[in-house]
Amino acid sequence: MAGTATPSNEQVHTVSLKVLVGKKNNKVLFAEAKKDFVDVLLSFLTLPLGTIARLVAKESNIKPVKVGSLSTLYESLSHLEEVHFRTKTCKEMLLQPRNSMESYCRQMKLNIDDTEPTQYFICDKWECSRKKNGSRLSIFRNQRCHCGDLLKMVITPENNISKEEGFVKKNATFIVFDDLYITPNVFGASVKNLFKKNGIDDMEDVKEETVLISKKEVVDLLKLSLVSNTPMTDFILKKEQCLYKFTPTKEYEFVIGEVSSDEVRQIVVKVQQRKSDGTFLFVEADEKFVDFLYSFLTLPLGGVLHMLEGFSSVSCLDKLYGSMTELSSEKYLSSQQGLKDKLANPKCAPLFNLSKQILPIVAESLPAFYCHPHKFPVISSYAGEIYAPLDIVDPKSPSGESSSSEGFVEGPAMFMVTDDLDVTPMSSISVVSYLNRLKVPLSDLEERVIKIGVKEGLRILKASLTSTYALSDALKDLIKITQEEN
Repeated sequence: MAGTATPSNEQVHTVSLKVLVGKKNNKVLFAEAKKDFVDVLLSFLTLPLGTIARLVAKESNIKPVKVGSLSTLYESLSHLEEVHFRTKTCKEMLLQPRNSMESYCRQMKLNIDDTEPTQYFICDKWECSRKKNGSRLSIFRNQRCHCGDLLKMVITPENNISKEEGFVKKNATFIVFDDLYITPNVFGASVKNLFKKNGIDDMEDVKEETVLISKKEVVDLLKLSLVSNTPMTDFILKKEQCLYKFTPTKEYEFVIGEVSSDEVRQIVVKVQQRKSDGTFLFVEADEKFVDFLYSFLTLPLGGVLHMLEGFSSVSCLDKLYGSMTELSSEKYLSSQQGLKDKLANPKCAPLFNLSKQILPIVAESLPAFYCHPHKFPVISSYAGEIYAPLDIVDPKSPSGESSSSEGFVEGPAMFMVTDDLDVTPMSSISVVSYLNRLKVPLSDLEERVIKIGVKEGLRILKASLTSTYALSDALKDLIKITQEEN
């Protein structure tokens, strides 16, 4: 019909947001948000750290940003040759970690996770599915069947169609403050106190704006949530200026709760430092420590915040996480059955866990799958009498075993890890070149052996989010103790 414009694809995939701005300080007081926008914010908690590092390194409306030492860890991984990994899939898993709550995010209007969704692969030979010892099932490409052929037939298991649509109920509305704290949309004490805090006595001191948000703007907001204490203001009013002004704090609070000591779950590393001033130079470690560092990339943000007891030192993410834990499941969350617990402590995606992980986090488990021998290629999680069990291939196993006690990195091997978590294969020549660049004579080099347990592991994880000196900031107290002992 004449005069009717067809909405562009960008317009269709946008969310409208009403924002109240203080005129005096040109600051966002709060936004009034519906389901689609709050779903986006809560989805941040489900993203693996590797996905976050990848997304914020891309161009959007504002320039790329770096996440502490995590960005360096991710970048050095991308440059490490595949020969250093147990399988070709291992490197792919770390560069493209999956979201254990992808079923909740998949139907969201603004899902920024560009990771390939989970698919199921089986052998396309009927006779393989009829074997008594079971055929193989993989959730990764390039895996092989018992017969030697690639598992290349893509199939959807029966009763595996997800009906989840985001995290909050359709008709619920919320207030989102400048620091990403979410609260139900009630004109209560928190709003009144906010007006008072900003010196607003007259409603003429505020103005209302409406903004449209696309996936690109969501990436902007994710970037700003990592580097700004006022991401909504910087996102809506100032855009990228804050990225030039932001300076990470040099004071790090590494308050980690009491954790049980387990000598079996310790990793031994050699710390090289200057004798003259104790400056941290690099760590010399085997594949176990590198596996541990790379496992950071598979950890969902919410799971990290849970381990750090809601205090990561990334202020806005801590606020977002804390506000989510205060929301009523019955009133506001779309699924009452365990959704809040999942958001409060999301697990790694299935098969992405490190088998000897020293951190207190686990992976979701895949259900057992069975193949119908007379209705090929029908598979189900229902164990009927005539169904043959399927062996799930561990992508970290070179032989395609259904379980593996090893990690991602091939050993035995030694690596050099710098303070900002740049991981490279150990080379004496490279070490000498590195020391020359830092102008450190060999006579000023001192080695200390330290053990990394649960508490130290949590400190490194925490420092990786905010500091470009992750190892020295996390381990300086431990290094000091070894100095005093000697």
